[in-house]
Amino acid sequence: MLFSDLKKHLQTGNSEPAYFVTGEDAFLLQSALNMFRALAEPMPDFNLNELNSPESSAVITESCESLPLGADKRVVIVRGCKADMSGVLKYLENPCPSTVLVFVSEKPEKNFAQIMSKLTVVDCSKLDKRTVLKWIAQNTAKFGSSITESAAALLIEYCAGDMSRISAELSKLCSYRYGGIIGEEDVAALTAPTLDFKIFALSETVASKQPKKAALVLKNLTESGASPVMLLGMLYAHFRRLLYVSITPPYERMAADLGVKDYAVKKAKEQSARFTPAKLKKICDSLQEADYDIKSGKITDKTALELVVLRALAM
Repeated sequence: MLFSDLKKHLQTGNSEPAYFVTGEDAFLLQSALNMFRALAEPMPDFNLNELNSPESSAVITESCESLPLGADKRVVIVRGCKADMSGVLKYLENPCPSTVLVFVSEKPEKNFAQIMSKLTVVDCSKLDKRTVLKWIAQNTAKFGSSITESAAALLIEYCAGDMSRISAELSKLCSYRYGGIIGEEDVAALTAPTLDFKIFALSETVASKQPKKAALVLKNLTESGASPVMLLGMLYAHFRRLLYVSITPPYERMAADLGVKDYAVKKAKEQSARFTPAKLKKICDSLQEADYDIKSGKITDKTALELVVLRALAM
């Protein structure tokens, strides 16, 4: 079940005995948990139990077997459970009909293998762009403002699709343009793009061979406080990722193997199409050469960074 379907599902009143809330977006994870917490109203002090790293499955099942007080449902939320799940498996064979058991983790642990078939999975991975654009428009209206689609798209890019940051930045923008229209210039002025976005933007200028824009983005990067050596490392990691996804057929564990989120792999696939694998390999080689030249004292780190960008533009 996708996160976007959870609210409608719970509103039917036909909740499942147990759920597994998982995904990389912290904002969506917390929003999903808040929906489950609402089931314990109007007396959450008696009907909501949140367990952090319980030592045994018995702690979980005992909490699940208690009856709700003054409400239809009792909600048990479990985080960071490393215990053996045999007891939970036995409980799920005949669960208490008034209890909603919710496990939450960014990804399933090995000990969950025996109970996963009994859990309804709620996927809190990053939302697709269309869904986020709709969310931004709806939440901007709640503040009595509106936002252009291009400004909303820029906000998504600046925040790397992270809903926690999008939500925080949108509140700031709505306060600034209360009752008015939020445009791209407002997003650019008030929202600081992530370093990853700036690296992505620099890569875009290289792909489209725009030296003036590349110079502006590079200036912005160096003024961000990050050292040239750090930026060279980030550029190398970025272009190596582009090369990898450009020559490797898609597979399920690609994001995990690269040590990044699924969103980063998605964006890498989109941008890698702007380059040939041969050009990406040359850029990676150039970055490695720059690193060697810095460490051997042949060139300063700032000059090396500038030369790498110039060479990439000329390829």
